[in-house]
Amino acid sequence: MAVGDVIPDTADDELRFFHDYWLRLKGDATLPAGDLVDPLDFFPHLSRVFIVEGRRLDALVIRVAGTIYRDLYGFEITGRRVVDLIPFTNRRDLLDDYSHCLSDKIPVFHSGRMTWRERGSELSYQRILLPFGSEQGVEKILGFAQFFDSEGNKMFT
Repeated sequence: MAVGDVIPDTADDELRFFHDYWLRLKGDATLPAGDLVDPLDFFPHLSRVFIVEGRRLDALVIRVAGTIYRDLYGFEITGRRVVDLIPFTNRRDLLDDYSHCLSDKIPVFHSGRMTWRERGSELSYQRILLPFGSEQGVEKILGFAQFFDSEGNKMFT
């Protein structure tokens, strides 16, 4: 579901914060410029922020990843391609979100469940993907995720 159309009532306030941040930077432009992203603007949330760069799904590389992702995956994900972390055969829905964000140049909201490690526990999460770039297209995506335990409580704050 695209956040530009509807933010579900169940969306976490922190995801709404990032959507509002994107809208402020965007102004009247089609996309906000990538150099407008300032980590100090969302410092309290850095552990759950990630930034990917690239213009095509198969070329998206993780340039910045908060510490939570190293814990969830069990290894450092910075510098890896998104398609290598999320195999298309396993999670077509997640890669479709990135593809949608790239092609339609709009924020994409996703809510789901996933196991990041081979023998890890399944976690619920909500994620937003926010495109940045120019008239030529999306150049980077700022992402943020909130994770929840089996009771629906926030896991990382």
